[in-house]
Amino acid sequence: MKNILYILLLFPVVGLAQNPYLDQYIEQALENNYGVQAKSQSIQVVASEKEMIKGKGTSNLDLMYGYGASPIETRNGPLNHKISAGIMLPWFGSRATQYEVVDQKIIKAEKDKIQTENSIKYSVRSLYFQMIQNQKDLTSSRDNILILKTFESIALTQYENAKGSLVDVLRVQMQIEDADNNINKLIEDSTLLHRQFELVLNASVSDVNITDKINFDTSSDSNIKNNPLLQGMEASQNVIRAEVNSVSKSAAPQIKLGLEYGILGDTQMSAENPGRNTVMPMLGLSIPVFNAKKYSGQKEQLTLSHQAIDLEKQELENVLQAELLKAMNQREDAHKDIELIHSQMLKIEQAIKVQREVYTVGNSQGGAFIELLRLQMQRLDFLFKEHKAESSLNDALAKINFIQGV
Repeated sequence: MKNILYILLLFPVVGLAQNPYLDQYIEQALENNYGVQAKSQSIQVVASEKEMIKGKGTSNLDLMYGYGASPIETRNGPLNHKISAGIMLPWFGSRATQYEVVDQKIIKAEKDKIQTENSIKYSVRSLYFQMIQNQKDLTSSRDNILILKTFESIALTQYENAKGSLVDVLRVQMQIEDADNNINKLIEDSTLLHRQFELVLNASVSDVNITDKINFDTSSDSNIKNNPLLQGMEASQNVIRAEVNSVSKSAAPQIKLGLEYGILGDTQMSAENPGRNTVMPMLGLSIPVFNAKKYSGQKEQLTLSHQAIDLEKQELENVLQAELLKAMNQREDAHKDIELIHSQMLKIEQAIKVQREVYTVGNSQGGAFIELLRLQMQRLDFLFKEHKAESSLNDALAKINFIQGV
């Protein structure tokens, strides 16, 4: 099993996440995660639409050639050949509105990336806290075996001095075997958590530095405005607003610029400039007379989409508020559990000390030792509950930060 460097530093949980080790792992996960990399690529894909707009800004160059099979006779000669060229240009400001759509799409893509990063952060934190609990449980279980072996030595001494029973020795040995089995399970869990942690980081980690010095920002518990999902919906609405403006500009006329060049033949008529070719610049408008319903339909569709997102946004706000309240309640429950367990631990330590003296000094058998073992196992159970409550507290604070988008 790969090593886990476990450092138990008992500090209060306050302030802005995280700790130096956890910050480093989050940064590593964000750098290596394929989902985050894909979102970065998506931003570049959306940004490349601006180059497409530049290409669509003007139409293809239209070239036409005409041959005068039955040429029109002019004063200067017959119009035998005609060459024309023309392009269509968008209405003033049309390209700017299209650029604005792309800019808003880029912002939306960036919000999607932030949401992916937010999920990765929570995944790393969650696994890290599980590893803290696992290592605390391992430490307490190993300490418990040392205490049980001390009890075994006491039981053997009592038995050799005819003050105890062999049953007491066997009973504590069974407890030691059970504790060994529990340690093996915890080690297997530790290996599993380590592998999961490597998968989240998308990197091989030989030693995981673990410390329970965790800091969280709890200054604005009820603020969900920075939640990436909410901001993503707001960005989608901004995209729709920009698209509405773009559709309005699309309904405007298009400008056509053209040039005609006429080649004249010889004429038998008397003229000042016989055979002189003609040049005719042209300016025109392409008016979408029959496309009005098309553009009004697009606007209506976009308006309905905006309204739908607004409703989804309100629903999401309610869900996030509910999840936030749930996480805050989990945090308060964890605080209460930790406070209660600390009080109970003082009493159980006192009770074990008294019961140990009763068993070693007195001549009582069986019942006294059973009570001593029961108190020790109850002490271990309290330690496990304390570790679970501390992990629940960290998880609740991580959920709050996840909902807030921190």
